Amino acid sequence: MINSLNFSLFPSDEFFTFAKGTLTIVETKKDQIPGLVPFFYKTSDTFVLYQSALEREKKNPYTVLVAGSDTTRDSGFWAFRTYVEAASYRVIPGWAAAATKILDVIHRHGWTAYGFGYKAETAAITNIISEIRNKCADELALIGATDWLNELEAAQQAFDAVFHQSVTAAPKGEPTIWEVRPQLTTSLKSLFSMISLMNSGTPSDDLASLETSLNELILRSLSTVKAAGTRAENAKKDDKPKDPEK
Repeated sequence: MINSLNFSLFPSDEFFTFAKGTLTIVETKKDQIPGLVPFFYKTSDTFVLYQSALEREKKNPYTVLVAGSDTTRDSGFWAFRTYVEAASYRVIPGWAAAATKILDVIHRHGWTAYGFGYKAETAAITNIISEIRNKCADELALIGATDWLNELEAAQQAFDAVFHQSVTAAPKGEPTIWEVRPQLTTSLKSLFSMISLMNSGTPSDDLASLETSLNELILRSLSTVKAAGTRAENAKKDDKPKDPEK
């Protein structure tokens, strides 16, 4: 069976690389597994659309603005998360419990949201803000974190505005990356499901080898995304002012 995968964790370029790697692997086996051929070509066609949309996006003048706005949003997320983490160590009565409750919300929706793809990060941060405002308002006020959350929310709203402008500025009549990406995701899921079903119903060495190769690709790809997130986290830590007494 092919390992489950949250495709939304891939930023646009990494998703392109993953899809290309998948097609390269499947192409080597498709002639020995005729049942996969239509799924392979369907995915290939959608991949071509995604590649074209990705290339257009990189030429879009708003792309740099979106990236800059995302960096600001990442900083807002980091600032809020770091403040609440620090609050969880305070000895003031009630602070540790209040901060821990808020941290639980962040963990649940996306502790490393800054490393997600644009849409996945937007969903994670939106959910974090909403749940904290609705269920942790008292805790937020107690530890003095309201302004930090307000800044994160403002950064999220600013990102949404620039992102919308980017989509609006895309050439008319040409599919955007955000329109094509769900189609490619669906095609990849269908391809993976068919491989797993075929190897479950009529096992073969070719199908087993294909599953193994794809699972290895999934593991490598997720490790790459995770490593990028870890580097970003370490860079943020390195940017913090050093204590002159240490």
